[in-house]
Amino acid sequence: MNDRQLNYMLTILREGSISKAAEVLCISQPSLSQMVRKIETEMNAEIFTRYSNPISLTPAGEYYIKAARDILNIEENLSRAVHEIAAGSRGTLKIGIPVLRAMEIIPQVFPKFHEKYPNVKLELVESGSDRLENQVMQKEVDLACLTTSPKINDLEYILIANEETVLVAAKSTKLAHSVPAGTPISIMDAAREKFIYIKKGHSVRITQDHLFAACHLRPERLFSTRSIEVAKRSLAPCNAVMLCPKNYIDMSPEIYEMCVTYPVREISHERHFYICRRQDQYLNNYVRDFIRILKPDYDAKS
Repeated sequence: MNDRQLNYMLTILREGSISKAAEVLCISQPSLSQMVRKIETEMNAEIFTRYSNPISLTPAGEYYIKAARDILNIEENLSRAVHEIAAGSRGTLKIGIPVLRAMEIIPQVFPKFHEKYPNVKLELVESGSDRLENQVMQKEVDLACLTTSPKINDLEYILIANEETVLVAAKSTKLAHSVPAGTPISIMDAAREKFIYIKKGHSVRITQDHLFAACHLRPERLFSTRSIEVAKRSLAPCNAVMLCPKNYIDMSPEIYEMCVTYPVREISHERHFYICRRQDQYLNNYVRDFIRILKPDYDAKS
């Protein structure tokens, strides 16, 4: 059993079939199938249940895959620790982060980080919150800065800030004319307003979809955009409303000249700002210190 075989087996599980894994790995399906049979013969047990779609693990396979991940993580952590000793404070730190979140924190964090670690390259992988946890699990990024609710046991979620999602309404809307700004409302109070949607992939869209489904609400949609910046600046000209994390409105104080905000009573799907990392990940000094710039009292578990 070697690293190549372990990675191949993990790829089969991730892709859901031997044929898809063979495409990703750029090898032939018969060769990959032969390798799986060879390993199962050596283990004297089947690892995959092949008749399921996607492919699933047998009880023996679950133990094998857990051991495979443990072995690869130990080797990776050892390599990182030795590299840190040999190279000192040099390397690349990959941060997964949504674009708007990067606009908020990178101007604050990067100067402090770069001053302490001038030889560490900070690489931003800009992605939606809905993809970032998987990118951490797949080791595509070292850390992720995202708005979410903790749900993956293999990740450590480091709370940076509690966030409130509010309804933002142009001052020209009927809602703004009838309800004072800052008054807690029911989402049904805005049922007849025109909404600007954030496209799927952003955390606020998850909150919105939960809310609308729970309240059986299907309001008029003016348009959808991936950009909260586009949406919030379109509210007043379009006489519209939107759901948005309040901190993103606070980032642009001029918006309050044209819009008002309301807490929404039905929002119970709590999503806050976290940094997340793998529980089994080795943290070198510059990774720890990046976290501590945002969370000064952070004490890593490993």
